[in-house]
Amino acid sequence: MPAISRICIVSDDLAGPPDEGVRKFTLAIAAALRRSHPVELLTTQPVAGDASIRAVPAPKTFLSRSLRNALRRIEPDVLIYATHRSATFFSFIRARVLRAYCPSAFVVLLGLQTRQHPRWQQVLIRAIRPDLVVVQSDTNRAYLESIGCRTAVVRSGVDAETFTPVDDAQRAVLRQRYGIPVDRPVAIHVGHLQAGRGIGVLARLAKTGACQVVLVASTSTSQEAAIRAELEAAGVMILSDYLPRVEEVYQLADCYVFPVETTDNAIEVPLSVLEALACDLPVVTTRFGGLPRMFGSHPHPGLIFVTTADELIAETVALCQQRVAGVRPLSLPYSWDAVAEGLVAEATALRDRVA
Repeated sequence: MPAISRICIVSDDLAGPPDEGVRKFTLAIAAALRRSHPVELLTTQPVAGDASIRAVPAPKTFLSRSLRNALRRIEPDVLIYATHRSATFFSFIRARVLRAYCPSAFVVLLGLQTRQHPRWQQVLIRAIRPDLVVVQSDTNRAYLESIGCRTAVVRSGVDAETFTPVDDAQRAVLRQRYGIPVDRPVAIHVGHLQAGRGIGVLARLAKTGACQVVLVASTSTSQEAAIRAELEAAGVMILSDYLPRVEEVYQLADCYVFPVETTDNAIEVPLSVLEALACDLPVVTTRFGGLPRMFGSHPHPGLIFVTTADELIAETVALCQQRVAGVRPLSLPYSWDAVAEGLVAEATALRDRVA
């Protein structure tokens, strides 16, 4: 079959600051794909301030003459549905609508979080499945394949030119800029200010007095007042405004903490973990999603997997007391260009195999 030439990515939510996992993944993969393919990026919700995104209003059902006409004018070889909701039942339905608009396109659904479905939905998904579902963990892959989907594992990426290490002098400058103590170790977490992410453990970490804990709260999702009050009462510093240079917060820290346990609350290869590693920031993380498979059980003294909150606190305190360097190389295989090339290769191979 001819090589893939035209790619269209359809999203149902690209509005607001790009500080949420699916949104960041979509924008980054679109930019990387554009370096080697003609790519159109469409969104069905209003968006302003980015000429690379074209808004084509459509309801949640995607039943829209405007969307249909826009896609038929593009005539994509590959149509990627970057759903904000991951692989829910209704995401499969919307992917089916997109196939109806572009019957000759190879349709890819991004399923960056594990979603479970009751039996009756599984039966219907088997009948309406897209050509490929992109996942980020072996668990999600096995589940979706068990209900009849073709899958490919595609990891997240990182911009290693933006997320870079700094020396001690620059680290001190950055701490002063953000009002963070210069004379204490700093442990950070970047993500949603929601209790479901397991961030309550940050309050326990702060109460040890071993480090200043900083939470950079996403502005793209609702922020829960109760967990905010709990964290601030324990001494956690919360940065809740959008930070266009979020790499600076990684650069000023001594340790990155990722306490999330359920895939309902993060994509399965968290961008923040890769960004921290690229800044040569040691990481303490749960055995979340695709991370253990990517890096192995004992990848480096500066990347530590834990199974309990007590372990997370103890390992973070230890890393803050003796900062471990040298983790940046762990992130370098995961450039966005490499991720984009992998996605196109998987789509091409499957398209040619089933043609």
